[in-house]
Amino acid sequence: MATRYTRQDCLDRLRAEIARDRGLVMTGAGSGICAKFIERGGVDLIGIYNTGYFRMQGYGSLAGMLPIVDANELVFRIAQREVLPQVHTTPVVVGVNGVDPLRDMRLFLEDLRRIGVSGVHNFPTVGWFDGEFRRTLESTGLGYGHEIKMLQTARELDMLTVGYAFNPEDTRRLMTEAAPDIYSFHAGITMGGTTGDAGASSRQDTAERSQRHFEIARGIKPDVILLAHGAAIVEPEDAQYMLDHTDCDGVQLGSSIERMAIEQPLETRAATFKAGRIPRTRN
Repeated sequence: MATRYTRQDCLDRLRAEIARDRGLVMTGAGSGICAKFIERGGVDLIGIYNTGYFRMQGYGSLAGMLPIVDANELVFRIAQREVLPQVHTTPVVVGVNGVDPLRDMRLFLEDLRRIGVSGVHNFPTVGWFDGEFRRTLESTGLGYGHEIKMLQTARELDMLTVGYAFNPEDTRRLMTEAAPDIYSFHAGITMGGTTGDAGASSRQDTAERSQRHFEIARGIKPDVILLAHGAAIVEPEDAQYMLDHTDCDGVQLGSSIERMAIEQPLETRAATFKAGRIPRTRN
């Protein structure tokens, strides 16, 4: 069963890796077997997200932004019954829908901590929406402020906090009001594979947009840990490109670690087995 760490324990582990010039890796794990072998690979943080569940069922990550299932109930069940039993020493973070009027958020966070979760991340997030839909959410009391409050409450409960933002305005608000321990700029749905975003930005553009947001975040909280995520970050060399061309301390991976590790290898393995032939001489 996973070890629950204090916020400072998590930060000490992460900063020790940074001090050794080792890029951080935070990955999603949508199933127990993913978590088991991701941990063996030596990652620094394992995240449980409703998007991970949908990826493991063969759907695109954006399914996690639709009202298909109760996001918070789903991640709690995956954490308790699937991922935490397979993890031993890696801190586990859960993506929490902070805009959830049907829950006492403090009690929910306390329950997560009780079962072994060390930190939280504001996901699903209304930060992904823009335009008239986002404006209406904000004006009707279902806005980003609930996610900030959730992160603040998690800090009070001594949990590691990871903050998502998609634009400069939300980045400034997030860093000023919630001051998360880790800031992750979401550059967009990861490209590649069967459910990737074919129109995702190039590696250079992903790096440039990420860096602009990293500068905002560090300008407000100089000691924040920075993670790059999404869009063109598909392969290990893409992660290295981000380390080389931005101020990030590492990368956050979802599709590029879960879905990509399964799609083509599984298809290839199945096809290889199917290539077997019954020898005619046997008859």
